[in-house]
This record gives sequence, C-alpha cells and structure tokens, in this order.
Amino acid sequence: MDQARVAPAATRRASRWRSPWVLLGVPALIFVALTINVLASGPLVGTDQRIRVFAQSHWGSAGWHWLDAPARLVVNLASPSVAVPVLAAAALAASARRRSLRPLLTAAVAVVLLLVTVIPAKILIGRLGPGRLRPPSGGMGSFPSGHTTTASVCYALMVLLLLPYLPAWIRRAALATLPVWCLLVGAALVWGNYHWFTDVAAGWALAAIVIQVTVRLTRDAYSHLSTPPEVPDERIASPSTT
Repeated sequence: MDQARVAPAATRRASRWRSPWVLLGVPALIFVALTINVLASGPLVGTDQRIRVFAQSHWGSAGWHWLDAPARLVVNLASPSVAVPVLAAAALAASARRRSLRPLLTAAVAVVLLLVTVIPAKILIGRLGPGRLRPPSGGMGSFPSGHTTTASVCYALMVLLLLPYLPAWIRRAALATLPVWCLLVGAALVWGNYHWFTDVAAGWALAAIVIQVTVRLTRDAYSHLSTPPEVPDERIASPSTT
C-alpha cells in the first residue's frame, strides 16, 4: 500500500478524535448518563453499593489500616480550601513570569465555572452520600463529587500553567503524575466513605469539561503545547540563485 496515502488518512483519523466536539462531547455524554443513572436509580446504583461494601469491609481492618491516613491526606489536599489557593499561587507565578494577567484570568474563569456547575448540580440532583439519611446543611447532595472536580481542575491547570517554565524531566513527571493524582483523589473519597463511585466518575467528567471550556475561553494554559515550532524562511536561509 502506498505509504504516502496511508499517512494522511491516519492523520485525518487522529484529528477527528482531537476535534473539540469529541473532546467536549465524550465527557458531557458520560456526565449526562451518570446523572440519569442517579435520578432513575439505574443499574450503576447497585455497582456503587457493591464498591462501598468492599471498601467498608476493608476500611480500618488490620491488613488495610495503613491506607487510612494517606487517604485522609489526599482528601484534605483535594479540598477546595487547598486546591483553589494552589491554583491561585500557580497563576500568580505564571503571571509574573509572563508579565501578563492571562494566567490569573484562566484561574478566575476556572473557579467561576466550578461554582456555577458543581454547586447547582449538587442542589438539583440532591443525592444522599454513603451512609447519610438526609442531605447536609445547604441541601447539597453528593453528586457530582466537588472534591474530585475541584482537585482535577485546579491541579491540572496548575501543571499546565507552569509547564513552560519547568525543566524537561519535571514536565514529563508532572504530566505523568497528573492522571495518577486524579485517580488517587477519587479512590480516597470512595475508600473513606465520602462519596459513591459514580459521584467521583461524574466529577472526573465534569472536570474535563471545565478544563476545556476554561482554556477555550481564555486561550491560555496549554496553548503553548499546541503551538508549532517556527520554521525558518527558506527564501531567506537559502543563497540567492539570481
């Protein structure tokens, strides 16, 4: 097969998967499906309960007791009172390096989007958390997980804002650690009986939406990653033929 034809076809397929509609549509569909599942007491409710039974049967047991303290630490670091200041500090540092207010605007837009999505969803859906008989004060339910959404958004944007100023090996480590950190936050929340698993999964999906909308509104954060390198003008670089 002609390699010259295969390469453009593969490039077109990859570009379709990177389409804004796909990148936003997939997490949006996941979030909508999980929301319907909760409101209609769908099949994943039983999965939530089985996961909770497993976690509770091991929480505090002799063989798994060592996980309790790290899980609490992860939950504390994922709280909005920690994650939002971390993002603000990263935005300040990036603004100072760039001598621009755009990183601060990125952080502000992200926080506003978190406020106008997570809190209304919690109130409207009103899902009871594991072991709760009534909603907490304020009427906010457990779906979606605010800790998961806030931590995923704030720490992801922190990494992306600071990425241009980090050494190459730290960049690679940070990008590799970021999804692991998001998974750890979700696991700690389920392990500690703070949230159902689908609360966490919805938080991941909502975070993916918030991050992409923030970046598209501010044209910041990871825009430097998609900027192609400058190519020297061959007409200037090559000697004159006249």
